[in-house]
Amino acid sequence: MMRLMALLGAIAVTLTSVMSLADAQAFTYQGFLRQSGTPANGSFNMTFRLFDVPSGGTALATVGPTSVSVNNGLFTVELNFPQPVWNGGTRYLEIQVGSTTLTPRVKLNPTPYAATLRMFDSGTSNPDRMVIAHSPSFTNWGLQYRDSNDTFHFLGDGISRVRIGLGDGLVGIGTASPATALDVVGTTRTTGFQLPTGASAGRVLTSDAGGTASWQDLPAGANVWALSGTNIYNTNTGNVGIGTTAPGYLLDVRGDRPSRLLFVSNTNTSASADGVWAQTVGNGSWAVYGNLQGTSGNAVYGNASSASGTAVGVRGRSASPDGHGGYFDGRVRIDYDSTIDRATLRLHETAADFARLEFTNTNTARKWHIAGLIGSAVANDRLNFWNSAAGDIMSIRGDGTVSVKVLEITGADLAEKFPTSETIEPGMVVEIDPENPGKLRLARGAYNRRVIGVVAGANGMPTGVVLGNLPDSETHTPIAMSGRVWVYADATERAIEPGDLLTTADRAGYAQAVADPSKAHGAILGKAMTGLKKGETGFVLVVVNLH
Repeated sequence: MMRLMALLGAIAVTLTSVMSLADAQAFTYQGFLRQSGTPANGSFNMTFRLFDVPSGGTALATVGPTSVSVNNGLFTVELNFPQPVWNGGTRYLEIQVGSTTLTPRVKLNPTPYAATLRMFDSGTSNPDRMVIAHSPSFTNWGLQYRDSNDTFHFLGDGISRVRIGLGDGLVGIGTASPATALDVVGTTRTTGFQLPTGASAGRVLTSDAGGTASWQDLPAGANVWALSGTNIYNTNTGNVGIGTTAPGYLLDVRGDRPSRLLFVSNTNTSASADGVWAQTVGNGSWAVYGNLQGTSGNAVYGNASSASGTAVGVRGRSASPDGHGGYFDGRVRIDYDSTIDRATLRLHETAADFARLEFTNTNTARKWHIAGLIGSAVANDRLNFWNSAAGDIMSIRGDGTVSVKVLEITGADLAEKFPTSETIEPGMVVEIDPENPGKLRLARGAYNRRVIGVVAGANGMPTGVVLGNLPDSETHTPIAMSGRVWVYADATERAIEPGDLLTTADRAGYAQAVADPSKAHGAILGKAMTGLKKGETGFVLVVVNLH
């Protein structure tokens, strides 16, 4: 006795072809049958029933029993249920093999492909049209496609009320043969378009700021268009006005608004996307010009929301001396090839007063000014750093004089640059080179009266003031002659204690504690601030004071 297993595994349902509504119910079904746990082979009598519920209920239609060939478990059968059962509702397929009904029922999904779709064939005498009609009783109402000129038509009582051309891009309202991109034809409802009573050709439909629609007559013979009067106005001379009927420029925007008068937004996120682009080739002209008359407004305003964006950016290269150029990268940055007579940034004061650059924030009402004044003479020129609470902090005069209330130097010594006759390093003690006039070398011998100081900058101690920045002195060595500096010291014979006087040591470039004051006259380097144990060499902090 043969035992049948329920249908297992994936079951593919394929609608391979739908030819027309008459045979739309036919489809090919493929399944997999196991017998005693192994793929079945041979011919089996199968019955197929269609239900609208997954279990129970009454069969809507039945196909079979019919002999079906099964090869290695796979079988394929074409099922053709009556057309009325396909009304768009959900359908389930039940399969009976011999006397065994398999469960569960298989849900049938719509086909993803159809060769031809026809809904209520109308106008069959016209091979160039496909009509989706309202119902079989109104065959001349609905959407029509004409293959002859690739157009869609919305029909009303057999008349093309709206025509859309896929090939030519022309749209007609009230006409099937539009002459322009949008062609509206007709003066009565029956011809497809209705104007108000008494309206005639030459009128346009307008709306005001509140959205109220009205009809407006155009001037006789004029080729102009206007929407709500001056809201948008075109003189047909190439100029378009918004807020004016006499535009003087290609786009002339005028108005009295509590918010933005003109707003441009570009949502493209590419690096080359521009919001507003202005370019001019005129000598002395402006690409972007702002004239502010209010006390609290902004003539030119920019707001960058990204960290790498530019709040206000102007990039340009001017070929004429009167041109204005520059490029802002970041919040404010200007790139320009400036010269002595052509500045990158100029603050111009029309009165005989200071031109000011102001700095402030929300913490306090205090502010900083950098103020520049061009006087009647060079000595009267000023560049002042001014604080609203303390007044002038620093002033630089045109004759080179600098005035400052307090000069604070963060370094620790006073140094002067000298040329050297040999390689030396920071912290070394140096002397006057007797063989090379004007130059220095490492100090040689104890109690050397030619000692001049210590090379500045050792052990991370910065130099405070450097003198002698003369021409060609850029590579010269700064020698600390006053103030604090770290020095290489030798305590091999005698320990160094804080407060000891230091002089030159036998080791070249090193200092040592003074052991014999009678020999130290004129050879004192300074006084030790830190100590060094006997037998060691290393850095000692010294206050340089030659005597």
